Amino acid sequence: MAEPQRASEPAQDHYDSIFIGSGIGTLLAASLLARYRGERVLILEKHFTAGGFTHTFKRKNKFMWDVGIHYIGDLEEGSMLRKLFDLMSGGLLKWQKMPPLFEKFVYPDQTFRVYDDIKRYEADLAELFPAEAANIRQYFEDIRKVNAWFGRHISIRGRAAFTENYEQQFAEKEGYNPRLSTKAYLDHRFSDEKLKAIVVSQWGNYGLPPAQSSFMIHAAVVQHYFGGGYYPLGGSHAIFDCVEPIVESAGGKTLTSHAVQEIIIENGKAVGVRVQALREAGEPIKTFYAKKIISDAGAYNTYIRLLSHEEIPFREKLQKFYQTHPVVSNVTLYLGLKGDPRHLGFGGENHWIYRSYDHDANFNSSASWIQQGEAAGAYLSFPSLKNAEAKSHTAEIIAFTDYSFFERWREQPWKKRDEEYKKLKEQISDSLVAFVDSHYPGFADMIEFRELSTPITTEHFASHPRGSIYGVACVPERFVSTEAPWCNPVSPFENLYLTGADVSSPGVAGAMMGAVAALTQMPGGFKLLDLMRMDAPKSAPAKDGVGGAD
Repeated sequence: MAEPQRASEPAQDHYDSIFIGSGIGTLLAASLLARYRGERVLILEKHFTAGGFTHTFKRKNKFMWDVGIHYIGDLEEGSMLRKLFDLMSGGLLKWQKMPPLFEKFVYPDQTFRVYDDIKRYEADLAELFPAEAANIRQYFEDIRKVNAWFGRHISIRGRAAFTENYEQQFAEKEGYNPRLSTKAYLDHRFSDEKLKAIVVSQWGNYGLPPAQSSFMIHAAVVQHYFGGGYYPLGGSHAIFDCVEPIVESAGGKTLTSHAVQEIIIENGKAVGVRVQALREAGEPIKTFYAKKIISDAGAYNTYIRLLSHEEIPFREKLQKFYQTHPVVSNVTLYLGLKGDPRHLGFGGENHWIYRSYDHDANFNSSASWIQQGEAAGAYLSFPSLKNAEAKSHTAEIIAFTDYSFFERWREQPWKKRDEEYKKLKEQISDSLVAFVDSHYPGFADMIEFRELSTPITTEHFASHPRGSIYGVACVPERFVSTEAPWCNPVSPFENLYLTGADVSSPGVAGAMMGAVAALTQMPGGFKLLDLMRMDAPKSAPAKDGVGGAD
């Protein structure tokens, strides 16, 4: 006969908090609740590898790539983001700083270089466009002002909406509305079309071109990289590796290959989740309970899929939003290299390569370029040059595409899709390699191994609708609580919260601020000011230079 459970021991299926998904929005919140509140947390991850978009994978036992983290800004010692990482990891996470030249914007007739010095960035733009020098100075001032506005937005999201009066005051003082589109702002500030294109070259970091994106998200991304880029030493999987023992030390755990099927609501309160284990066929549905449920699965998955039997006050509005603003999806070509890319002149920087200065046209060709065989743009990076612990050299090429082009294969099993799909992947891979090689001759000859992921890869592993990589589209209305209530950290149900990028903005920093927004709202959580005052072991100074695979 089984020994009865002692009153002091927690029930095996009961937790203080349950997290849906194991991305950075979960990892920060779970670590802080476990370390500083002693909470027993359960992290549920559908993928067989934990970490969300922070996980890495290997091929041929030597090539390693990250799936989502390519570089992170705002990690100078003493920065808020660095403090949050130290709190999350206990100071164990180490960083490598990218070289001073960390971005190249590549166009048909010129390459613009971006250094980790905002004054130099401004001066280089002014030298190239002297007639716009005053406007360029004002542009960087506007970036800072709008970021202050954006910070206010995140801090009050879920508690209050922006008032029309406050927004009107900003518009009257600055001469523009902070919620206008990026294109509308650029047309307001600049005359030169090439200048407009160059300053928005990083739009791939938030997934929408100027005509569609909010200027707030553009400003946030530009300022995020004022001081250059950083990469986690050892690879992005080091983030989860630091958090897992913290969670386990408080009695919690992470279950991979466990897909949440439903959030259980009783009398208007979230009380648990129903979960399907995926490792073996025919496993029974499991049920876990907690005092609070925190979803890092994204707004769409949370409200449309996991709460399908509940009355959601904004369900139809959310569905219409996704129909009006389709999600952004991509293909990624992972490359294992024969030798050192530094021999071709690469130095660890990122390359944003474009066929033209018209970013909206480039984006609108996201489906047709596959048929035409030539990409309109691509992002090229070298993970091995950002990570001093890399054993072999690698590269990644990323290009936006349209999910509908791949939709016919979504029901076919992973690794068992038909020959037509495999041929399409080879065709896309050839196109991307040729596109990069046309700008950097000899690149194709360096390739030893290649593997392509598509939107249905992302959909299969992450359950992101239509293979999205950035969640809710970064259009202006997304950043207004009353217009997009599904992005609030507080849900219509008691004890259910959202964390991660959809609460704030895309990317690592955005997902972490989404976690902070959630933590400020939940019982036993934290206020941002309190987090900044907390003592945390400091991580080692960032390693400088280009590294890896000598």
